[in-house]
Amino acid sequence: MKGSRKTKKLSSKEVETLIRNLKSFSKWLKDRGIVETIPIIKHRDFPFSSDDWLMKFDNITGVVSFNTFPRAKCSFNYYRSIVLHEFFHFAVQKIPNKDDATKIKDDFGDELMRLIDIESDFFTALFHKEKLGFSFVQYLKIYWEGSKVFKDKWIRIGKLQRYIGTLLSISKMFITHPKRGIKVSTYDLFLVTVSPLSVDENMDVLVIRREHIYFDSIGASIRDYQRIRECYSNIDDMTLKGYVTKIVAFIKHALRLEIPSSIQIEIDKIK
Repeated sequence: MKGSRKTKKLSSKEVETLIRNLKSFSKWLKDRGIVETIPIIKHRDFPFSSDDWLMKFDNITGVVSFNTFPRAKCSFNYYRSIVLHEFFHFAVQKIPNKDDATKIKDDFGDELMRLIDIESDFFTALFHKEKLGFSFVQYLKIYWEGSKVFKDKWIRIGKLQRYIGTLLSISKMFITHPKRGIKVSTYDLFLVTVSPLSVDENMDVLVIRREHIYFDSIGASIRDYQRIRECYSNIDDMTLKGYVTKIVAFIKHALRLEIPSSIQIEIDKIK
């Protein structure tokens, strides 16, 4: 690697941890019945490239590669969440390369791709909870770190809608199952639109459950929307505690959930 390029070579310990996590993730996906078989992988590689890709899979060699380019800007925990998210695309959703995602957008539109990303976000979070032992606040810290580094220069409505859908999905899971080490038996995925907010101060959502899909609306005033938009785009001077507090306030109102005392205590302890 050339010294003039801002590269980040993973340490041997990080590579070992990622390979171990990927194997554990694969087993967990099969044990949970999320997928019956995992594609045969002969080698896991972590090269650096400034090109616009995060994961690639070579059907001929059986090599799956994860670009380490983002690691130069983020913590290991955030980079690991990227790797697991991309692996879910590959192993479960059969979307191993960026061209495959582009084809889905062309064939079925941005909304379906947004839902596919929300599902991958959700199961990445669920793995962190069930197998890596992350609490709700610890997991939100990953998002806080990522938002500080990878925020957009302007608000992109599609990405904002995915962000809100992911927060609703993973927050409800953590809040309704606050104890660690307990298997999550039920969960919802939320696909949202922010367009009706200016009219009736509600947010339309499509809720995807294991058994069925239904249409609903959640409580989201203009102030709620502004609060969550700040977490997405105006985070430079926002502390972790401020970030978590805003998100929890939004989720509590939107989904009409009571926050467990264990989560509130953890929030209060944030410095």
